[in-house]
Amino acid sequence: MQEESRAPVVLATLEAGYLLPENALLALIEVRDQLRLLARLTEPAAAQDDAELAVSPMALAHCFDRLAGDLQGVIDAAHWVDRLTGDLQSMIDAAC
Repeated sequence: MQEESRAPVVLATLEAGYLLPENALLALIEVRDQLRLLARLTEPAAAQDDAELAVSPMALAHCFDRLAGDLQGVIDAAHWVDRLTGDLQSMIDAAC
């Protein structure tokens, strides 16, 4: 009978801090990218460009509301951990 291969156990010592699951980190990266896109859309094409922004206030409100919701999800997913020593995978599983 063939044994299942398992990921190695990782032992680590963590200082006190926040533990952020990978899906929350990916959401945080997406928020960063969306904010950069909004910044690029709203910057003038040239220093002397006085053109009006062609994005409606409702569209901007929707974007900011969505970003706020995404950030709240990241905040909710973060967990405070005290200094811990032991099996890192079990700590991650317990936090999620």
